[in-house]
Amino acid sequence: MIREIYFAAGCFWGVEKLFSSVDGVIQAISGYANGISEDKANYKDVCKGNTGFREAVRVKYDSDFVSLENLLFLFFSIVRVEQENGQANDIGEQYKAGIYYTDDYSERIIERIVKVEKEYYSHFYVETKPLENFYMAEDYHQEYLTKNPGGYCHIGLYAINKLKNIRILPEEYTKAAKLIRQDRGYDI
Repeated sequence: MIREIYFAAGCFWGVEKLFSSVDGVIQAISGYANGISEDKANYKDVCKGNTGFREAVRVKYDSDFVSLENLLFLFFSIVRVEQENGQANDIGEQYKAGIYYTDDYSERIIERIVKVEKEYYSHFYVETKPLENFYMAEDYHQEYLTKNPGGYCHIGLYAINKLKNIRILPEEYTKAAKLIRQDRGYDI
């Protein structure tokens, strides 16, 4: 079944690169999620930090090939949940971490996984809520790291290449999360 989920994890370039590399992901598109109005859904305005938008990636995936739990595992492997107002050197509300869903099925899974993830951190700043709106980012942002392999991103290419092949079963999420949270073994 084709489903979609929206991830905000700082600059969208690396997030898009990671998820577009995962088997079972049909499409990963950079854009702006949950902001105040369509006319403010552009890089210039979003960078001002007062639009409510998050740099986000729409991930369309085939749930017969990759589970939402697996995608959430990858998301939590790249996001710094204890950073309140951004990710790494990317600071501002547009870089806040978030997971946005469009259906009850996804909401239930996200709630369960977030409960597991919260056990590993004293502070947890990942917003989880329904998607209100999403607007595709400008063309030059799409596949940015593919077109600009030396481009800056807080998620390193080493991490992307290591993570893209990770496969976990939904029922093994807790065990897998514990192992990777104790020792990431790579630099995001």
